[in-house]
Amino acid sequence: MDILSEINEQREELAELDREIVKLVGRRNKIARIIGERKAASNEEVYVPAVEKIVVHRYVDTGKIYGVSETAATRIARAVIDESVDVQGRVPRRAVPRKIFIIGGNGQMGRWLSLFFTERGHTILIDDHTPTGAEYPVMNIPTGCREADVIVVATPITVSEKILEEVLAQKTQALIFDILSVKTPVIPLLFRAAETGARICSVHPMFGPGASSIAGRNIVVCNCGNPDAVEEAAQLFSGGTILRMNVEEHDRITAYVLGLSHAVNLAFSGALVRSGFSSKALCSAASTTFRKQIAVSREVSEENADLYYAIQRENPCNDTALENLSEALQELRTLGKEEFILKMHEGAKWYQTK
Repeated sequence: MDILSEINEQREELAELDREIVKLVGRRNKIARIIGERKAASNEEVYVPAVEKIVVHRYVDTGKIYGVSETAATRIARAVIDESVDVQGRVPRRAVPRKIFIIGGNGQMGRWLSLFFTERGHTILIDDHTPTGAEYPVMNIPTGCREADVIVVATPITVSEKILEEVLAQKTQALIFDILSVKTPVIPLLFRAAETGARICSVHPMFGPGASSIAGRNIVVCNCGNPDAVEEAAQLFSGGTILRMNVEEHDRITAYVLGLSHAVNLAFSGALVRSGFSSKALCSAASTTFRKQIAVSREVSEENADLYYAIQRENPCNDTALENLSEALQELRTLGKEEFILKMHEGAKWYQTK
């Protein structure tokens, strides 16, 4: 047998092993779904960090026995865990059926929410300025507010204050919340509404419409004066990781976790465009760090440009975050060796602080 034949034979053996690995992951997913069904029935959290750490250690320890590096074992563990979390997260969590009216229900996040709530047994009604192709009954705001138990405002930042005012003018007893990425423009209105007795709060799913489930993903629920509304909204998103905060805190935090992270990646892409090199040229010489960074930056550059512009421009707290970034970049250009090393250690220490 020549060398090429031997290589082809070994490749076929690898192919068979690959198929077996995928079959085992499929079996694991079936078991994960059964566990997810039991979690859903008892309203337990899908995402359990302590259990995930045990699973990762299991892969690393087993990898040592079978010649798999710690890095590879950890990556495999993360991929398998993420798959299981999504499998469990897609298990419907049945609740008391509600009529949920989603304004902006034919937009990307509106459609995501419609499907999400439908799978939980709720009835969906929508309003949208472009209703073509809508999969749920379409009605105007006054009618939807009369019929709904829950009203969700899933509209762009620029029109949301006006929409919320129209909803509140209906004097509805329904639970009301927006899903805005920036809260500052509507905070005064939210507080005034709560003071008049409206069942109102503010929600921010910290993910986009490509999310396959809410398991392991953050949903911020903001209090603007009605704690009962906060708990009612949090219950609608059970199975996700709920973070409660006062609405005034929201934009200060998201200036970093959204505004700054988007800006860093957009600036990184902008610097690459200015480099004069093609994407192909740089990627062919990529380091490990570059591959990781470019993967995130590419995703950011392909996201909803209108939304990302609004996140940058509408959040007044972004200025401070971007000033910090600008100062940090300037500092990097002037630090001596000892100061540079100290700054790296300072950063590493910050990441270790819980």
